[in-house]
Amino acid sequence: MIVPSISSIGGADIDEESDHLRTVLSYALEEAQLSGQPIRWLAKKGGWSFEAWVESFGKKEANKASWQPLAEPPLASYILPEGIIIQQVNQAGDAAYESAFDLNSNLVSSSDNDNQEPLLGVVLLLPDGTTSQSNVYLVDEFEKTKILQVRPGPSGIRLKKEGEY
Repeated sequence: MIVPSISSIGGADIDEESDHLRTVLSYALEEAQLSGQPIRWLAKKGGWSFEAWVESFGKKEANKASWQPLAEPPLASYILPEGIIIQQVNQAGDAAYESAFDLNSNLVSSSDNDNQEPLLGVVLLLPDGTTSQSNVYLVDEFEKTKILQVRPGPSGIRLKKEGEY
């Protein structure tokens, strides 16, 4: 029996890296569903990281919630191999998501302290199995582009096929 590993270091070409990202985002969506906590994916030119929406309950304080970095593989911060970058993340904003989860708060978290590279986009993965809608463009040194489509509902997370509109 052969079992693919999503915690591998990743490949050196754009096909392997785009498939790796698709697999990790699918895993994060499943993790959000199982844990009941929203997860957000933070995209930067050279890689990505994940954070979970964690609520804390204290005796003296009011209930608080904030985004906390995830450090366990496969949701730990990831640096793309040399020659491959995330060129852009096109997002269809949803004000309801942004206000409900304070989506843009704490965007420079402890997981980002060692790398102050600007964010290209944020994808929200919710416990009900929905996501914020985005297109992620990965580009290699030969200008080959792979587009990962993140869609709420049955379309899910998939790689756009060549010539598909």
